[in-house]
Amino acid sequence: MAGKDTHHEVFVKKHKKASWTLVEALPERDDALALAHRLKSRHAKGSVRVVKEVWVPEDSEFRGVTIFESGPERFADPEEKKGDASLPCLTPDDLAGPAARDTVRRVLAGWLERKQAAPLELLHRSDLIEDLDGSDTDLQHAIQKVAIARAQNTDASVHAYVRLLTELVEKGVSQARREAKKGKKPPKANSFADQASQILAEGSPEKRLRKAIADRLSDARDFGEKAGILLGLHKDLPQDPEARAFAARETDNFLAEMLSFDGGVRGVVGDADDLGDQVSRLTAVYEGAPESPDLISAPDASRSLAEGFARKSFPTSHIEIAKRILSALRAPKRFRPGSVMAEIELARQLAQRLIAASGPNLHPDSLVDAFTHRSAKLLAPDTVEEALANADDPAEQIERLFQIEDNIVGDQNKKKLAAYIRARLGSPQAESHFVRGAGQPLERLSRLTALQARAQKGAFPKSDKAELALAFDQVGMKILDETKILRKLAESGRPPLDNARALLKLAASGVLPHGQCCEDAKARALRLIGGEMGRKAAAQPENRAVLTEIQGLMAGLKAA
Repeated sequence: MAGKDTHHEVFVKKHKKASWTLVEALPERDDALALAHRLKSRHAKGSVRVVKEVWVPEDSEFRGVTIFESGPERFADPEEKKGDASLPCLTPDDLAGPAARDTVRRVLAGWLERKQAAPLELLHRSDLIEDLDGSDTDLQHAIQKVAIARAQNTDASVHAYVRLLTELVEKGVSQARREAKKGKKPPKANSFADQASQILAEGSPEKRLRKAIADRLSDARDFGEKAGILLGLHKDLPQDPEARAFAARETDNFLAEMLSFDGGVRGVVGDADDLGDQVSRLTAVYEGAPESPDLISAPDASRSLAEGFARKSFPTSHIEIAKRILSALRAPKRFRPGSVMAEIELARQLAQRLIAASGPNLHPDSLVDAFTHRSAKLLAPDTVEEALANADDPAEQIERLFQIEDNIVGDQNKKKLAAYIRARLGSPQAESHFVRGAGQPLERLSRLTALQARAQKGAFPKSDKAELALAFDQVGMKILDETKILRKLAESGRPPLDNARALLKLAASGVLPHGQCCEDAKARALRLIGGEMGRKAAAQPENRAVLTEIQGLMAGLKAA
């Protein structure tokens, strides 16, 4: 099983009194040296070392030689670890436990994906075990990964763990060969229900039923076919409650392990056009919605699994689908690579659906964390620029930024978006558009005020709301200074109370931004009312209705 192999261990010693720490083991020399240089740049007072470890088959152990060392002083080689290595798995059968299978899945992920097989199938099919045994590189890499991880925080050396793991694997291969030689196969039956019932009645059921299921999967070409077989078996369960629960649990375990692989997900939901379609399909399956439009073009397996989830079947697979959804939400890939706005809309829809379907397997806090992570990626400068491309004017650009705000999560993301809005509003293009652009000044002021109101309705942090309100108000003041609208209105030659009322209406009707713009209009109105002509007009009985209206406008502005 063990063939010649090489890896490079990178150690760091942060300062003179620190101990040497293994940072990582890498197969490529250049990658290990590059990591060593990065570590040295971060720890100027420390030292780094790269040790080339070569597997010697004759001695069944690794031999190391230092190929690079850098630091202010030369340190002695790390003390050889003398402790005894120990593993939680003592026998080959222990490898079938959940934790051990998860380790097998992680360290043999590439090989299992190529073989389109899950750990449970590998552990219960002698042909796959022989195939893996003949693949020295894949098997030895897996042993090294586990050995390095376990040795890092123990007193035993990597070599000791390699020996122990190799012995365990060899025992497992020998056991599989003995069992295959005996030729003992699962009991024959007309149906899976009968077979499961018979196995349960005869004793030692778990291993024997797993072998029976693995045997049924052996002729399938890929995860998609295997998922179909497992879903079919789940529809053919024993009637006896104990046997039914036993058979259902094992088919669910096999299916859940398949879904932990990318190929398994594709086998169930199909090849989607983009990540957004894949997550939409996974969401429909998780919801238990076989009639969902998202599954129209998906394989039959997706609808069958959704039906199972609707019946509360496949609890372990339900958990795995939830993990895949969360993983996809955190993935760096875009949902909709061709359109940022389509991406934002889909994220909003998925957030609503997933929150509605959330529960123990998909906790709301986990969803918020995942969407916060994805929201941060939507605020990358190049993504924001893509979202604003082809907008008609700066006002539409700002409206699109507010549209993004409707669909992002997290205070830090909201703060970052608020900064984008302020920067866009403060650009020369925006100032030219609002202050000297096309259309009437009051129209441009109204649009600016609507944007300011939108900022106040948003979920921005309080301090950012205040800064946004001030920014819109300052642009409004530039429009007023440029056009002299308020001064012209105050000096229009009409009766002072009429001019005062007109100024207050501008402030109260949403034409002027809140802040200094409204205060300027109100101050001009008060000067007109308090002037000599205004006081004379206020004393005339025929102007009582105008005064009453002015008082109402003032009260409304004060309340606002």
